[in-house]
Amino acid sequence: MADVDAPTAVDAVWQQQGVWSRAAGRAQGRIIRGRRAVAGLTIAAAVAGTAAAQLGEVQAGVSRVLAVLAAVALALVPVAARATGRETVQAWTRLRSVSEALKADVYRHLARVAPFSGPERDVVLLRRLDALVDDVGDLVGLTVDLPLLRRPLPTVAGVDSYLTHRLVQQVEAYYLPGARQMARRAARIRLATTALTVVGAVLSGVVGVLGDGLGLAAWVGVVATVTTALVGYGAAQQFEAHQIEYARTADQLTRLGRLRRDGAGWSDDDAFVAEAERIISVSNEAWMARTLEEDGTAHR
Repeated sequence: MADVDAPTAVDAVWQQQGVWSRAAGRAQGRIIRGRRAVAGLTIAAAVAGTAAAQLGEVQAGVSRVLAVLAAVALALVPVAARATGRETVQAWTRLRSVSEALKADVYRHLARVAPFSGPERDVVLLRRLDALVDDVGDLVGLTVDLPLLRRPLPTVAGVDSYLTHRLVQQVEAYYLPGARQMARRAARIRLATTALTVVGAVLSGVVGVLGDGLGLAAWVGVVATVTTALVGYGAAQQFEAHQIEYARTADQLTRLGRLRRDGAGWSDDDAFVAEAERIISVSNEAWMARTLEEDGTAHR
């Protein structure tokens, strides 16, 4: 058997998981900022351009400034969109996949279940780390500037503590709060777009009845542009889909844990942990697949 220091082995993998997790978080943040910038610049261009056209004869100086702002905002849209492109999204999902796979391996190792229940458990763990990193060698460059930020290992030492510190914590600290957060964000998008739709309808009605003496017709188009930008941002972020996925996964994990605690099933340690990690993995794969499909890229 290879001479491997067990605490050092699992700690090394845990610290590496932190690096990949932070790299994934940084990539995701870049995508979100890009999507917000695209929506914001599109809205700014529409508002400034319309205002510039209407102020042309009244406030020529202000009109020119607004026209320049509109042109600049419109020109920056494709620049901001680069951060949301296919390659960036693919890199983010692959970084996240490595991070989640390493996390699952660490928790399985600490719980002492297959494939980490035998005397070679530490060697197996390190080999799996090597295999995962080798598969994403083209992404290693995204992690080299991230220093190791040492974190204590999860307080798991067997399946009972795995149930508490992995399964229950994943439900209560991640999936349920995440589902609530996604629901709030989806509700805000729906509220904003509904309000804008009403405003657009009112403006159209006023123009239809009173004519366009007040120059409101142009703002109907602006309202439509703003609405479209918000809908596009919400669709890209997939708030409602994430809410459903998080809630579903929380329910599945909760029922699995209850069956184990009540002695009504899943008494085999290896099978129980494998099922918990399968549920978490399926959830991750589901939202990553939807993200790639939204981007027009087949999930692999």
